[in-house]
Amino acid sequence: MSALRTLSTAAVLAFFAFAGPALAAGSSSDTTTNESGPFAEGKKAVAAGNWGEAIAQFKMATESSPKDADAWNMLAYSYRMSGDIENAFANYQTALAIDPDHKDAHEYIGEAYLQIGDLAGAQKHLARLDEICWLGCDQEDELAAAIESWKAANN
Repeated sequence: MSALRTLSTAAVLAFFAFAGPALAAGSSSDTTTNESGPFAEGKKAVAAGNWGEAIAQFKMATESSPKDADAWNMLAYSYRMSGDIENAFANYQTALAIDPDHKDAHEYIGEAYLQIGDLAGAQKHLARLDEICWLGCDQEDELAAAIESWKAANN
């Protein structure tokens, strides 16, 4: 962790302690906060590894909330996990067009680049996560670990 991150952590934590719950909401629409509906059903399908059902549900979620970057990201993730990398990339790009700072989309598209052997593509998204997550974040750590693992397996 850099000195800037270490010094800034206390100030940021204090800010969020007083900022209230309004700043904690990270989704771009109501779709992701509902406990029912296509997004919730898609999450259940992901948990079960049922990629076809997840894709169908997240397609419905993106149709009903086309500006929901979380739904586009999860649609892309479901495509990637089903083996349809082309549709995965297209939908990650849509999620990032809606929300250029979407941490999960940057992590997952970086992992998709590793799947096709494009280390530079993955590193580009790791660099972007480093910019977004100036205090560090799980997505940055996970993509960095995936890159290191990929390098070890491919060198």
